[in-house]
Amino acid sequence: MTTPPAEAASVRGGGPSVIERFVLCSRGCQHWGALGAAGVLLRAAADPDPRYLLVLRHPRSHQGGTWALPGGALLPGESALAGALREAEEELGPLPAHIPRAHPPARAYVDDHGQWSYTTLVLDIGTMFEPSAANWETADWTWVSARHALTMPLLPALRAAWPALTDAV
Repeated sequence: MTTPPAEAASVRGGGPSVIERFVLCSRGCQHWGALGAAGVLLRAAADPDPRYLLVLRHPRSHQGGTWALPGGALLPGESALAGALREAEEELGPLPAHIPRAHPPARAYVDDHGQWSYTTLVLDIGTMFEPSAANWETADWTWVSARHALTMPLLPALRAAWPALTDAV
């Protein structure tokens, strides 16, 4: 994001404007998404050692240069799964048909900050695919094992949640 967090905002969609902005939670942390946020951890679980899809945040984005999940701010009335998949398609391009859209996630993890939360959903997808990195937020992507991810510069909140998401220590 090129504008300072206090001034950053965007308007989406036609009809009534929906403002996405940074909010301050009760812990004093700034978060993107007035209604909370969600992301998806895609797990290619066909192998005994599953691979997870991570995206490298563009250097000009919030916490740029770190590896994270595709995800972002929730829109009014949007479920965590719908929001996470919408954001994944914005950041990666169209998702393959084999990605489950109606099945419950294999895992869900909520990083609860009182009036704001980030929900991570782990979806088992069977096989890996090659994203097209559809927007500016995604500088790169990679499929990694749970253990290898811990050697990478992960987004701090993802690093904290990683053991609960993957059983990796």
